[in-house]
Amino acid sequence: MRIVEITRSGDRSVSDELAGMHEWLRENDIEGQIGPARILKGRVQFRAVFATDSDADRFCRAFDLEPAA
Repeated sequence: MRIVEITRSGDRSVSDELAGMHEWLRENDIEGQIGPARILKGRVQFRAVFATDSDADRFCRAFDLEPAA
């Protein structure tokens, strides 16, 4: 299991951000769980959980995220 944390500015709605990530997962046939972890002033932090490192790495590349160690 691998957890990825994503922080985005709060200028888009949380549901729009989640919808985009869920759509990408479906299109790429990757199973993962994504949900808002925290909503902070001016930004939203999401947490994604993947079964494999390779799925997490693909997600990080697609959403321009730094892979966790």
